[in-house]
Amino acid sequence: MVTTDSMLPLALIVDDDPTFRTFSRMSLEQEELRLEEVDSGQAAIDFATTCMPDIVILDIQMPGMDGFATCQRLRQLPGGDFVPILVMTGLEDVESIAKADEVGATDFIIKPCHGLILSQRVRYMLRVNQTLNALRNSEFRLVQAQRIAHLGGWEWDLLHDRMEVSDAVCHILGTLPASFSHTQSAYLGCVHQEDRDLVAKAMRKAVADDTGFALDHRVMQTNGTERIVHLQGEVITDDVGQSQRMLGTVQDVTDTRATEAKIYFLANYDGLTHLPNRSLFLHRMAQAISCGMGTNGFGAVLVLNLDRFERINELYGPRSGDKILKEVTERLQRTLSIGTTIAQFAGTDTSVIARLGEDQFAVLLTNLSKAEDSAKVAQGLLTSLEDPFQVDGVTVKLTASVGIAIPGTDGTEADLLLHNAVTALQAAKNTGNSSYQYYSNSMNVSIATRVTLEQGLRAAITANQFVLYYQPQVDILSETIIGVEALIRWIHPTRGVVFPDEFIPVAEEEGLIIELSEWVVKTAARQQKTWRNSGLPPFPISINLSGLHFRQRNLVNQIRSIVYENGGDPRYLELELTEGVLMTDVSTTMATLKQLKESGFRLAIDDFGTGYSSLAYLQRFPIDTLKIDPAFVKDLKLGKVDSPIIRAIIGMGRALKLHLVAEGVETRDQFEFLRMQGCTAYQGFLFSKPVPSNELLPLLRNHLPQPTPKSA
Repeated sequence: MVTTDSMLPLALIVDDDPTFRTFSRMSLEQEELRLEEVDSGQAAIDFATTCMPDIVILDIQMPGMDGFATCQRLRQLPGGDFVPILVMTGLEDVESIAKADEVGATDFIIKPCHGLILSQRVRYMLRVNQTLNALRNSEFRLVQAQRIAHLGGWEWDLLHDRMEVSDAVCHILGTLPASFSHTQSAYLGCVHQEDRDLVAKAMRKAVADDTGFALDHRVMQTNGTERIVHLQGEVITDDVGQSQRMLGTVQDVTDTRATEAKIYFLANYDGLTHLPNRSLFLHRMAQAISCGMGTNGFGAVLVLNLDRFERINELYGPRSGDKILKEVTERLQRTLSIGTTIAQFAGTDTSVIARLGEDQFAVLLTNLSKAEDSAKVAQGLLTSLEDPFQVDGVTVKLTASVGIAIPGTDGTEADLLLHNAVTALQAAKNTGNSSYQYYSNSMNVSIATRVTLEQGLRAAITANQFVLYYQPQVDILSETIIGVEALIRWIHPTRGVVFPDEFIPVAEEEGLIIELSEWVVKTAARQQKTWRNSGLPPFPISINLSGLHFRQRNLVNQIRSIVYENGGDPRYLELELTEGVLMTDVSTTMATLKQLKESGFRLAIDDFGTGYSSLAYLQRFPIDTLKIDPAFVKDLKLGKVDSPIIRAIIGMGRALKLHLVAEGVETRDQFEFLRMQGCTAYQGFLFSKPVPSNELLPLLRNHLPQPTPKSA
C-alpha cells in the first residue's frame, strides 16, 4: 500500500530566526515528515487551532509570546494535551529547563545542535508518542467496553488492607471516587446488609484457600437504589506462595438477571395466570417422585378441565375468558391453601398447581395421610367453582371434571402419571359434569363406597336411624349385672344393622362424631329415666367419648345439661376415654377430668394396655375404671397359656383400687383365669352379646342385685 503525504506525520517548526528554521527543515527533510514553519508564538497557536501538528519544535526566546507561553497555550487547545513538544533553547540554566517542564514541554534540546541529533530526537519522540497513542486508544476502548458491560476492576492489597477500585466500580456502587476510602470495609459498606456476611466470607475463604471466587450479591447505592452485581476475584501470590494481593472485577448484572428471570418465567410459567406450565409441573413431579412420593408417602396427581369453556370465549370474547381463568386460578389456589380442612396434607408447600392448557389445570399433592384423601381435594376444587362468575355484568356458571392418578399405584414416572390422570379425566367427563374419577378402577370403587357411606351417614343423622345396644358388665364373683355399656348401632334402611367400626371412622373424619356422641349421651340419659320409672335399681351406663368430643370447649357443662334435661343422673353415667385421648395435652385433660368428676360422672380408660400405659398418669388422673382390651383376653386358656400382661394390669389396677372390667370374654377358661387373678368384672358373649333395651330388660330383672329390704 502506497503512503500518501497526507498520511505522514506533520511537524511544526516555531522560531523567529529564519536561519534556524532553515536549519531545522534541512535536518528533518530526510525523515518521512510533512514540515510546516511559523515565525512566532501567536502564529503557532493560529496554525494549531485549525490543524494540530503531530510534533512541535519550539524555540523559547521569541519576541512577543515566548516559547513558555506558546507551549502552555498549545496544551490548552483541543487535542493539544498529548502532542509532543520539543523545546529548542540557548538557555542552559536549570530554572529554564524546569519551567519548560512545568508548562508542558515533552523534551528539550540545547541549540545550536547537530542536525542528526535533532532528527534522531524528533524520530524518537514521534515513535514514543505513537506507542502512547496506541496505549491510550486501547485503554479508551477497554473503558468503553467496560462501560457498555457495566464492568469495573479492583485490587486489594492484603498486607496493607488497601483496596483500589476503578471509577466504573464507584459508579456501579453509586459512590463518588473521591469518597471511597480504599479499604475492603468501604466496599462491604456498599453491599446489601443481608449479603454482606456472604461476601466477606467468600473473600476470606479465597485468601485462606489461595483460590478464586465468584458470586452475585446486592449493593445499595447512596440514593437508595438496589442493584445486583457479579463479583469475581483471584489471589496473587509471591514467589514463596504467600498471598499478596487480590484482583477482581465488579459487574452490574441487574438488567441481565432481570432478563434471565424473564426468560426463565416465559419458559416455565403461564403468562396469564402466572402458574407453572406443563414443563415445570413435570419437573416438580419428577422431583417429588425422586424424594419418595409413591413409595415412602402418599401423593396424587389431579387434572382438572373446565367443561365447555370454549363456549365462553365464543359468547363473551377472549378478554372475558381470560378474566374467568384468572378467577378460576384464584379459587383453586385458595382451596389448596386451606387444604388442611379438606384433607390431611401439610400446607401449601406440599401442593403445586399448574396450567397445562387453555382450560386445563393440574395439581400435585405430595403429603397426603392416605391416597383416598385426594378425593376430598378434588371435591373441594369442584366445589370452589360452584359460585357463578361475574364478567362485565353477566353471570356465568362453570363446571369441571377431575381425573386422579396415584403415584406408585398408577405409575412411577412423571409423564406416565400425568397421562393416566388425563385418561381418568376423560372418564370423569363421560360420567357427567362436576365429577372426578380415579385412573384405578379399584380406587373408584373404594371411594364410591366411602362417599355413599358418608352421604348415608348424614341422612341417617337427619332421619334418626340410630339405636343403642347394651352389653352387660358382670361381677366376676357374684355373676350379677353391675352395669352396662351403651353401643351405638346404625339401622340402615336397606343394609340392616351397621356396626360402629364401619361408620365411626367416617363420622370422625367428617366432623359428625360430636353430633353422634351427644345423641348417645341424650339417649342413655333417657334410658336411665325409663329404667328407673320401671322400678329397676340404679346402675352405671358406660358411654364412649371420642377425642374430638372430649376436646370441645365447655364439654362439661354441655354433657351435664344434656343429662339433666333428659332425666339422667351423672352419678350412674361412666364416660370411657382411650389412653391416646387422655395423654394429649395432659394439663388440659387433667382440668377437664376433674370438672367431670366434680359433676358426678364416673371415668374409665377404655382398651387399657394398647396405648400409653403408665402408672404415673394412672396415679394422677381421677380414674374409676380400667377396661382391659379384648386383645389380651382372647388367647387365655386356663392352665395352658399364661398372660403376664393381664396379671400385671390386674395387679396394677388392684394396687390403685380401681374397678377392673375385662372386655371380650367368650369362654369359661377366660372367665376362670380372670377370676383367679382377681379381676373385678367382665363383659362379653359368655354372658350376653350387645342387645337392644327391650331384650336387655329380662336380663336386668333377673341379674341385677336386689336391694336390701329396709328393717321394720
